[in-house]
Amino acid sequence: MMARRLVIAGICLAVLIAAVAIVLDQMAKPGATSAQSPPSSSSSQGATPSGAGTSTSGSTASGAEGSGTGTGGTETNGTGNDDGGGSGPSTAKPLEVLPPVTATPTGLPAPSAPAPLITGALPAAGSASGEMVDGWPDGVLTLPSGTTIGSTSVSTSGNILQVTADGILAKPRAEVLDFFRQSLVSHGFWSEEAPAAQDAVAARFVRGTDSVTVSVSTTGTGSSRFQLLGSLHTTAG
Repeated sequence: MMARRLVIAGICLAVLIAAVAIVLDQMAKPGATSAQSPPSSSSSQGATPSGAGTSTSGSTASGAEGSGTGTGGTETNGTGNDDGGGSGPSTAKPLEVLPPVTATPTGLPAPSAPAPLITGALPAAGSASGEMVDGWPDGVLTLPSGTTIGSTSVSTSGNILQVTADGILAKPRAEVLDFFRQSLVSHGFWSEEAPAAQDAVAARFVRGTDSVTVSVSTTGTGSSRFQLLGSLHTTAG
């Protein structure tokens, strides 16, 4: 009998141990803990409803003070750094945009061409030695006094009268060139230097589309020899 009781007692003890192990295992699982939490929380709120209200009010007041402090910090940051906070006035200069051009600028008007110095029908082409050729424009081109004429000629091309002349006179080169300069400038020509051969001086005279070139050199006897080439526009067709 005694042995039977011990066996029964051992079986009961084993069952008890197994039951306790099962209960501890269920309590150790996360689902069991979270399932028990709400009743505890509800019990706590139900036990002290007025206390919870007081605590909430205190937290709200504390939160309001914290919020005010935080706002103040933000305002300080905004005034201290315009670019970062963005609450202060911007110091960046706006882009300057040029107004559109409403009219095309214009320069000075081109000068009108001067009127021709010679008019009427052009002379027939010809040349002469030792004298002035027929049709020479002596109203525009005159030769220095005391000139020994070598040759003169005229020719035409459309409305252009071309003239040539050469002569010798006992005067310095500069004086001969100055005579032509004064004579042609009085008719509206302006002068500029022109290429010349060795031991010679030259000038080019221009008036609109008219041009005259004079070159002066020194002869073996010390006299001056000039050569003239001119191109004059006329109204003839």
